[in-house]
Amino acid sequence: MPPDATETKRRLMQAAVDEFAAHGLAGARIDRIAHAAQANKRSIYMHFGTKEELFDKVVAESMTELAAAVAIDAGNLPDYAGQLYDRLQQRPHVRRLYLWAGLERQQPIDAEVEEYRRNVTAVEAAQKAGRVRADIPPLELMAMVIALVISWDTASWSLKALRTETGHDSPTGRRAAVVTAVATLAQPEHARGRA
Repeated sequence: MPPDATETKRRLMQAAVDEFAAHGLAGARIDRIAHAAQANKRSIYMHFGTKEELFDKVVAESMTELAAAVAIDAGNLPDYAGQLYDRLQQRPHVRRLYLWAGLERQQPIDAEVEEYRRNVTAVEAAQKAGRVRADIPPLELMAMVIALVISWDTASWSLKALRTETGHDSPTGRRAAVVTAVATLAQPEHARGRA
């Protein structure tokens, strides 16, 4: 009986996620992916194409899975930011893939573009309804929310070194800070005067 191609593809994808999250595109090795998946390198090229195509597929699937797990309520961006933070805490490989893609693969991935398009459209609708501040363009506001959610991941190691010194080394505390920052950032103009 021939081997199950579906199971081989599943193992290859999981091994690719682990390899790319740990080493990025440049540092990842096809032979390590094949070894971890108990498959041969030829099967990677047959199922997924080049290493770059495999990386793009891994990133796209991770971002699509993240979007499906955390639906945006653009009228409540602080809650969205908190849920996104929680999901990324549970699935740190997604954070790493996002950062690697930004560094090494500076081109859009169609599936990710579509997810962002939906989110930006939702933010724009919330702005028009007066639920979110409208003086920042929706695309920039969405980028700022994401930047706040992953701010600790992009902070310098020298800044992170102060965590234990200051007593601020808690994911729960960081989550609360992110939610508060997004709430302040997204607050509509009419509500800011009353705060």
